[in-house]
Amino acid sequence: MCPVGVRTSHSTHALETGVAKLWLLLVGVNQYEDEQIPGLHYSALDCQGLGEALNAATQGFPQKEVMIYHDFGEQQPKLENIRTSLQQIAAASKPIDTVIFYFSGHGMLDSLSQQVVLCLQDTQKEQLTNTGLKLQELLQLLENCSAQQQLLILDACHSGGMTLLGARGETDPQLNPTPELVEVLRKRAARRKGFYALLSCDRGQQSWEFPQLGHGVFTYYLIQGLRGEAADSVGVIEADGLYRYVYHQTLTYIDKANQQLRVINQLKKGRGDNSIHSEYPSQTPKRIVEGVGEVILGLRPQQIPSSQHPRQALIVEGLPKSKHSLDLSKILSNTRSFEVNYWTVRGKNPQSDVRKAIQKCLLSPSFAESTTPKAATTVLLYLRGQICETELGEARLVLSEDIFIERSWLRKQLRRCRSQQIIILDCPEQQGFGTVSVRDWVEELQIGLDAGQCLITAAVPANDSEQFAHTLAETLTQGLQPTGLTAAAWITQLQMQLTQTNIQLYFWLSGSQGIIEILPGTTLFSVENLHTKPENTDNFKPDDLSSAVGIDYTYLRDLLKNKRWLEADQETTKLIIKASGRKEESFLEMKDVINFSCKDLYTIDNLWVNYSYGHFGFSVQQRIWQSIKDTSATDPLLALMIGSTKVAASETCIDFANRVGWRLKDSWVDYENLVWQGDAPIGHLPYFGFLEQVWRVKLLGVWEWHSAIATASWWELCVALFSRLETCQVGESDTG
Repeated sequence: MCPVGVRTSHSTHALETGVAKLWLLLVGVNQYEDEQIPGLHYSALDCQGLGEALNAATQGFPQKEVMIYHDFGEQQPKLENIRTSLQQIAAASKPIDTVIFYFSGHGMLDSLSQQVVLCLQDTQKEQLTNTGLKLQELLQLLENCSAQQQLLILDACHSGGMTLLGARGETDPQLNPTPELVEVLRKRAARRKGFYALLSCDRGQQSWEFPQLGHGVFTYYLIQGLRGEAADSVGVIEADGLYRYVYHQTLTYIDKANQQLRVINQLKKGRGDNSIHSEYPSQTPKRIVEGVGEVILGLRPQQIPSSQHPRQALIVEGLPKSKHSLDLSKILSNTRSFEVNYWTVRGKNPQSDVRKAIQKCLLSPSFAESTTPKAATTVLLYLRGQICETELGEARLVLSEDIFIERSWLRKQLRRCRSQQIIILDCPEQQGFGTVSVRDWVEELQIGLDAGQCLITAAVPANDSEQFAHTLAETLTQGLQPTGLTAAAWITQLQMQLTQTNIQLYFWLSGSQGIIEILPGTTLFSVENLHTKPENTDNFKPDDLSSAVGIDYTYLRDLLKNKRWLEADQETTKLIIKASGRKEESFLEMKDVINFSCKDLYTIDNLWVNYSYGHFGFSVQQRIWQSIKDTSATDPLLALMIGSTKVAASETCIDFANRVGWRLKDSWVDYENLVWQGDAPIGHLPYFGFLEQVWRVKLLGVWEWHSAIATASWWELCVALFSRLETCQVGESDTG
């Protein structure tokens, strides 16, 4: 569940002055002595990496004690070691102290006692309760601890392994104790204020490991958050802000992985290969806490600037010259997605210099030595020129009259490159020479299934030689969203944009080690980010305030421009009701939603998206809905009573509300308690105040808050709004 932020004072005085002590106990287990318990790849690295991140974040806290146990450490993650450390903390801690316990490894459910057990290095599957750390024992030891602030972080429902070539996981039901884990922790949280639990996944899910990240996805984003990405506007990192960051980043990463799989599967089908990869199941981090309080984890560490940007781009503009090549360069540079080098090939640039520039981009020696934890080293190479073939059958890309690149030479450089590759060939045809084929270039430049590579080539008609470069720049501009733009999503956009043109588009996408991103996502979880203007917004078009029904949107624009989110939301509700032709203080019905003016819907959405820099808006909410809309009903008993369609709608509605922060601790948040200061989850606003909140309708004289039927009915109206937006986007000429 993604909550509305818990309001706290963020006081770190006791920790910074040494009055309070921070106790850290971190455990990670890769390999088990019992061969019946499958090994993991990254749990020890998770533990090690989290320890380093916590050490950096807590440098300003003079009183702290760190105990780390993992496969690569001096102290091994054995039961007696962990138990002794917990007893030591319980005996020595004071009420003002904070205790953080982290575990990464397998959690199992004992079949006889139904107890959840954390598996340590010396745990025996046949004697779980005697050789593992029982969750109840862990909680009892923490209960004996007088520290009032306690954070329990469990990454304990591992799949066993996953790559970017399809999901796979353990089938042993004992290895997924999440339902029991959640129930035990809920009971504990209800009894003690100041107890806070973060789980890597929700009921019925598993925790995944990804090779590109070098960690489990949950712990990877814990580490990134502690490195400063989850800090608030004054640099404080606390549990609630860290959870919101990890929640959204985990969901976004898996969604991007699925985007890439869909394109790879599309390519496989096109080649007659039926070995289609399954998409990755959801992993939704979960928070369990009762009461209002804060658990301070640290302060934003001082960032050490890197000597070189881990993402390098080279834009080489050959003949014929294109005014849009420079646009492409500016977009990549202004968004800080790449360090960009722009070349215009003319006579003054000899062929050897062009080749050296390409080699410098692809083969930079610092890439091989890079240890950057945040982003994979990536190169983007854009080449604009004309394809030809010599009398001896040698394929060339001609950049100018006397400068060219052989396909065989380029293939050799790509095979030597160790970074993720994004290679774009923009090939205008020569007037009077007919259509050229770029398919062979795509086939010849591929470097293997496991390598991270995106190839995009286009044969462009001579009479419209600017079209492809223009479309590249246009789709990149459209991709300027907080979640970023993956290579897979870019390819999909290009396919859609070029469907009605004569451009021949061919592409290739591969990579089992990670997601290829064109525009990496930005972190928009703190107040400061939502109030910071991106560099590229100077190029945005003036506000379109047009209306098909005579509505004046000037006041709404001014409210949004000044970040007055509450008043803007109330104004949005009023204007939508007015635009639909209904009386004030009424609500839209299904027919109103279905027939709502496209022009007005576009205007309202654009204003919200532009002035929140992609954080709020109906289209932002629509993308969240699209990522979860195919959810099937998970409650078979309720499905028998009211039908699986209504159950699925109700569950999807609740999932959506959790993600955008309209629900908190399994209850709907009252309107006045929504987040109006800016540090809200993505898609939090605008609120659907123009739709009657049907879960509050009075049934048989009783206020019914959790009726699945009522929730499903309200969700149908929400889906109708998202569908209307989709319809309007397809038919842009519709004016209402």
